[in-house]
Amino acid sequence: MNRPRVSVFVGLSLDGFIAGPGGDLSWMEPYSTDSPEETGYGHLMDSIDTLIMGRNTYEKVLSFGAWPYPAKRVVVLTHRPLDSRHGEMAYAGLLENLLDRLKRQGSRHVYLDGGESVRQGLAGHLVDEMTLSWVPVILGRGIPLFDAALCPSMWKVKEVRALPSGLVQTVYSCPHAEAAER
Repeated sequence: MNRPRVSVFVGLSLDGFIAGPGGDLSWMEPYSTDSPEETGYGHLMDSIDTLIMGRNTYEKVLSFGAWPYPAKRVVVLTHRPLDSRHGEMAYAGLLENLLDRLKRQGSRHVYLDGGESVRQGLAGHLVDEMTLSWVPVILGRGIPLFDAALCPSMWKVKEVRALPSGLVQTVYSCPHAEAAER
């Protein structure tokens, strides 16, 4: 594999939206009572060395207050100038090329976050594992995780579990990634 392992970890509505209209996330709040240890997010953050996120996700994270990634390399996919506040790096190119560069720089495991970024990763067959936390809400509109431009791909269910909050979490792996690791 010429790139680091790539993981996606995202919450989404039953109809496949990762945010409501205008980036609204308030519909997730009633289901945010599970700890990072219960959801597996803590383990993911311990295992990654790099985060790649889209500009919209980056802007949303900045609005939360305290920077949640103090010890991680963060790359923001953007074509606009970036005023780095925490050592983040801007990148405006193909995700595949960025992953290749990160591998050469020693990166071994990447967390890919943000709708457009994840769709790019899926379209390029660059995602090795997806953890999807299904929120029992139907939004009807908003920012989708998947879109019609994606090509069909097969995924293997590794784990399904119900969390105390009511989320149902499914961990999927890409069979091609598993074969490449062997």
